[in-house]
Amino acid sequence: MSIEALMAAACAELFSVTLASDEELELLMGLLGIEPLRSILLRPNTEFLALFDYSEKFLPQMNQEDFDVFYEKWLRLTHRDSNMDEYGQLLFLQERAVSWNQMASRFILREAPMTLAE
Repeated sequence: MSIEALMAAACAELFSVTLASDEELELLMGLLGIEPLRSILLRPNTEFLALFDYSEKFLPQMNQEDFDVFYEKWLRLTHRDSNMDEYGQLLFLQERAVSWNQMASRFILREAPMTLAE
């Protein structure tokens, strides 16, 4: 399946999470119990550099107390600021766990860095 076909099929479930590095992504997924995270480099593409396939794993379905513990650990390990954007993007992932876990394929796409012209 081409990246274009994949994007068209999954457009309704596409959500952007801002992370500092692949290491931060690996940490996040590790905290969610999804490891190792296998990456597939995409041939030259202007939008995406890599695809991470976690189709064989499932996102945990946490209650509020478990999510709060996870969130505090995430902040402590990453030294990220606690704000509405940070909390919201992780809470969204948690809220989508049920529907995403029902999908046959689950991927994360790493965007290419923005250039100065953008």
